Amino acid sequence: MASIKTLCIWLERDMWKKRLAILVVLLVLLEAVVIASTITEPAALTRLFTNGPTSIKYTRQFEAAVPPSSMQQLIIQLTDQLGDFKEVDGTKNPYTVVLEHGTITAYISLDGQGKVAGLQFTEIIDTRGTLADAVKKITSLDGESSVLIRKNGEILVDHQGNTPLAVGSSFKLGILAALQDAIAAGQLRWDQSVPIRSSLKSLPTGILQDWPEGTQVTIETLAALMISQSDNTATDMLLSFVGRSSVEKYLPHSIPVLSTGDMFRLKNPENEDILKQYRKASLALKRTLLTVLPHRNLPEASLFSGDPVALDIEWFMTASELADLVERLQHLDLMTINAGLATKEKWQRVAYKGGSEPGVLNLTTFLIDEERNQYTVVVTVNNAKKALDEAKIMETYQAMLTYL
Repeated sequence: MASIKTLCIWLERDMWKKRLAILVVLLVLLEAVVIASTITEPAALTRLFTNGPTSIKYTRQFEAAVPPSSMQQLIIQLTDQLGDFKEVDGTKNPYTVVLEHGTITAYISLDGQGKVAGLQFTEIIDTRGTLADAVKKITSLDGESSVLIRKNGEILVDHQGNTPLAVGSSFKLGILAALQDAIAAGQLRWDQSVPIRSSLKSLPTGILQDWPEGTQVTIETLAALMISQSDNTATDMLLSFVGRSSVEKYLPHSIPVLSTGDMFRLKNPENEDILKQYRKASLALKRTLLTVLPHRNLPEASLFSGDPVALDIEWFMTASELADLVERLQHLDLMTINAGLATKEKWQRVAYKGGSEPGVLNLTTFLIDEERNQYTVVVTVNNAKKALDEAKIMETYQAMLTYL
């Protein structure tokens, strides 16, 4: 303010300069008022639920991505499901939006003018339910399911925990376990650099399929991408390094263990001839056929955006096997990069791996709470005839984590 006062005295030599000085002072004061009155994050969430989306302002980028009409529809859905708004708990992200019959975990970010620049709702929990209710919702779904929940090694829930089901990318825990064995034996190193090979490139998910051949990456980077982003190319590279037999001891119901590229190629309609042979083949012949597959075409990724495709060509694991693996591997920091459906800030540690394709969903999480209790929660659902309601299953899974 002292510098503004000096400027005003200097400008008072002429009337127009005096008026300009007054204008400068007013603008500075106005800016101070705007900054002082900027809405807080909890207040913005409160307005959103009490007065509606039009009661707060958004950045142009956010409004382009999420129009107010879409936001209004979402708020209506949430309040219809969980009742009237009560309050916002918390002083920083993540906040808990408390409704009459449940809670919502919310992340919000505001720009310097109090406009919403980012907003995410994660855990949507109906507090009228119980852990038993959530388990029943899973076990009553069409198709096959398994649920296993352990607390400090003791089984709390076991529904078909020893039944092998298709688990999608969660089989990558078996590759990570085999990799850990190879590193312990001195056969590989975390910091070992290896080149990307075109012959091992697979379909998304992931990013390495788009990287140039010959790009050097470390073993640890491959493992981190395989677990956190479910990178399929990273997966197939690691499988080639540790070998199928090393992984098969962790996946006894999936012998021979397929690479992701193997799975995609076998399901490609262009390769129906080899799929028919593979289904009828002995184990020895299956291994031979897998040496031919890399020369066949990968399908279009859109093949896996609709109904289930040949769910007998998959990776099959029990909930108990997955629980054992995630408990063994949870100490690796790369296991904590992606917290899955858990709110990381609510737990001391979260290790996660999931897997999905049409008709298949697995969610495997290891957690440590503030009292150092350890939980393992594994849910698998299969339906070979139609796509799953993944949103409903994931919402129920989040409720399980909250009830714990």
